[in-house]
Amino acid sequence: MTMKTTMGVLAGKASHLVLSKLGRGSTLPGKIALKFDKDILDTLAKDYEIVVVTGTNGKTLTTALTVGILKEAFGEIVTNPSGANMITGITSTFLTAKRAKSGKKIAVLEIDEASLPKITEYITPSLFVFTNIFRDQMDRYGEIYTTYQMILDGAAKAPEATILANGDSPLFNSKEVINPVRFYGFDTKKHAPELAHYNTEGIVCPKCESILQYRLNTYANLGDYVCLNCDFHRPELDYKLTQL
Repeated sequence: MTMKTTMGVLAGKASHLVLSKLGRGSTLPGKIALKFDKDILDTLAKDYEIVVVTGTNGKTLTTALTVGILKEAFGEIVTNPSGANMITGITSTFLTAKRAKSGKKIAVLEIDEASLPKITEYITPSLFVFTNIFRDQMDRYGEIYTTYQMILDGAAKAPEATILANGDSPLFNSKEVINPVRFYGFDTKKHAPELAHYNTEGIVCPKCESILQYRLNTYANLGDYVCLNCDFHRPELDYKLTQL
């Protein structure tokens, strides 16, 4: 480590110790460490195999479920608490991480969509999990397409990482990406194509702007979608839920 990195680590850990004594959790250790070395996250995260979970909804639950599964196989997993999903929180997470007993260092991180391009300048994920993008969170970052582009910009900085995307979301199938992509989704009882609920957002075909129809509509704009005006349709699912 360089001197500034060492000082950042010491200062960050000291602040974490004080906050722990006070019974408080905070992103402050990361904020302090970054003041000493703006690139400190690169050093802290370099030996980890990293899974990133992002999207407007469902990040916290998906992260918790993933951590639970991986703990069964590998023991201690580094993860960030809900809300600490920007660069200061991610830095704090690695600063305060416990040493893995298995020797394999794994991190599962919930990361804010707009913070992803900045954070992936310093970490190299093996896997991105895309949950969904809904307009109910658009007061933060604007349109759903703007938010999706932020996510893609972040993933593009780790081009060898696989994207595991929600195949039921038309948005996640709307652009060519440089990363390898796998899709998951529902594959339960289907019916003839029909329109989604009239108040649903994001149901316009990204190719020809016709209204999408659904052979299976699980929630809002999610499901087995198809455009009857062009060849746009849900991709083949690599991982599917077939029974409820």
